[in-house]
Amino acid sequence: MIQYSCDRCKRRLDPQEDLRYVVKVEVSAFMDPLESDEMDDDCDHLLEVQEIIECSEDEESDQIGDDVYRRLRFDLCSDCYKRYLLNPVGREPVEHFGFSEN
Repeated sequence: MIQYSCDRCKRRLDPQEDLRYVVKVEVSAFMDPLESDEMDDDCDHLLEVQEIIECSEDEESDQIGDDVYRRLRFDLCSDCYKRYLLNPVGREPVEHFGFSEN
């Protein structure tokens, strides 16, 4: 039997009793193209990007580093899933200061 645990809180998840949420994150590097008067007509950049993406799907490929493309997968319990939805990018909370109305 496959054993699951929450990747956030490490709580064991019983497949018969607990609802398990799977979060998939895909991260890829992106740069806006440089504006240039001369376009390189000899090079098909979209084709190059497509070839890189196809190679990335092969887990044996070492052509793409983690700094360019990465897929992540997490199992979450119900509580951690709710917390994840409240702050999916992990942003620090902003402190609000109360000022008197003088």
